[in-house]
Amino acid sequence: MKPVEDAAYAMAALSATLVLLRALVKKGLLTRDEAVRLILDEAVSQAIQAEAHQQPGSDASRQCAEMLKLIAGRL
Repeated sequence: MKPVEDAAYAMAALSATLVLLRALVKKGLLTRDEAVRLILDEAVSQAIQAEAHQQPGSDASRQCAEMLKLIAGRL
């Protein structure tokens, strides 16, 4: 798969995850703090994977991690 396709799949998965977390928070099944913790954990995981692989597509993983941190801060 091309790096662009990898990035597209990663972004689609990120979007779906965020929609799910927002719905769970809205319904009261998950607290805001728990959702933020989950997002930040995923951001750290993405950043670690990007550093470990050092591939051309890992720039997308780094960007994904930065976006997750930003979203978590605004939740």
